Amino acid sequence: MAEKYLRPAILEMSGYTPGEQVNQCVKLNTNECAWGPSPNVASALASYDPGQLRFYPDPVGRELREAAAAVFGVSPAHILAGNGSDDCLTVVFRAFVSAPDKVAAPWPTYSLYDTLATLQGVEMVHVDWQKSGWELPIDALVAVGARVTLLATPNNPSATIVPLSQLRELARKLDGILVVDEAYIDFANNGDGLSASFLQVLDEHPNVIVLRTFSKSYSLAGARLGLLFAAPSLITHLEKVKDSYNVNALTQTAGTAALRDGPYLKELVRKTIEQREIVCLALAEFGWTWPKSDANFLLAETGTVETATLVYNGLKARGILIRYFSSRPDLNTKLRITIGTPESNQAMLAAVKELLSK
Repeated sequence: MAEKYLRPAILEMSGYTPGEQVNQCVKLNTNECAWGPSPNVASALASYDPGQLRFYPDPVGRELREAAAAVFGVSPAHILAGNGSDDCLTVVFRAFVSAPDKVAAPWPTYSLYDTLATLQGVEMVHVDWQKSGWELPIDALVAVGARVTLLATPNNPSATIVPLSQLRELARKLDGILVVDEAYIDFANNGDGLSASFLQVLDEHPNVIVLRTFSKSYSLAGARLGLLFAAPSLITHLEKVKDSYNVNALTQTAGTAALRDGPYLKELVRKTIEQREIVCLALAEFGWTWPKSDANFLLAETGTVETATLVYNGLKARGILIRYFSSRPDLNTKLRITIGTPESNQAMLAAVKELLSK
C-alpha cells in the first residue's frame, strides 16, 4: 500500500535497463574495456592509507581535477567530477530543466537520457537521425526549442561520430544548453580522440557541456568516475547541485593515477582498435553490415529479427553475452557487440559461425 505515496511518474516509468552483469562468462554486452586499468591504479590504491577513510573525501576532487586539466588542456575551474558520467548527467538535469521544459536528443541513443527526463518531470523529444546514415539532424533539433539537447558522439548504440564542425553549428543555432557526451571519444579517429573532441573549442561555446567517463578507455567502470567540462561560470552553479561528497576517496585516487599514465591509455586504445578491425573483417564474412565504428563496439545489422534472436540466444547459451534490444522495432534486427580480448572475440566469432551454419 505504501506505493500510493510514490510520484505517478515513478509508478508509470519502466526505468533504465542496464546490460546483464554476469561475471563468469564472455562479456561483450556493456562496452567495458577488455583489459584492466593502468598498473599505476593498483599501486596508488595499495599505498592509500586506510586510516584516511574515516574522513570525507575532497568534495570537489582538487587533485583529480588538476590531473584532468593537464590531460585535456583546460583549467581545473572548467571541471566537475561525478560518480560516473551518469551522475554528471543527473547534475545537468537538476540544474537546467523542470516542467514544462523540453529535452531533445537524436534517436536512437543512450536510453538513460529518457529515464532522467522522466525523473525530472520534463518532456523528452526524440529526433530521428537522418536516414542517409546516422547523420545529425541539426535543423530538426533546433526546431524542438529544447532547453537542453543531448548528443552522444560516438553515439550509443550506433558507434558513429558527429564531425566537430556539425557540433559547433548546432551549438551556435541552439537557444539552450548542448551536452556533448564523449564517453567513447578516445576510440575515435583511429585513436586520436582529442582531435575529435569538443574540448578543444569549449571556450568558444559557453552553452556547451562536455562529458567524459572513466568506464571505457580508462577501464575503471567499477570505480564509477566521470567528468563534466563547462565554462567556469557554469561549474560554479553546478557545484551547488551535485551531491555533497559525490566521488569517494578511493575512486579519486584511482582516477588521478589513471590520468597520469597516458602511455597506458594509448596502448589500451590501440589494442581495442586493432581487435575492432579483426572483428569487423570476420563479421563481414557473415554478410552483416554496420555503421563505421569510432567506439569500442559496433552495431551489426543481421538482416532479420529471427537471425538476431537466434544469434543472441545461441551465444547466451554458450556463456557469451552481447546486447540485443529485442523490444525496440528500430533495433531488433541488430546486435551490439563490444570489442573484447582476442580470446573473447574469437570465441564469439566461432560461436556465431556455428549458429549461422545450422
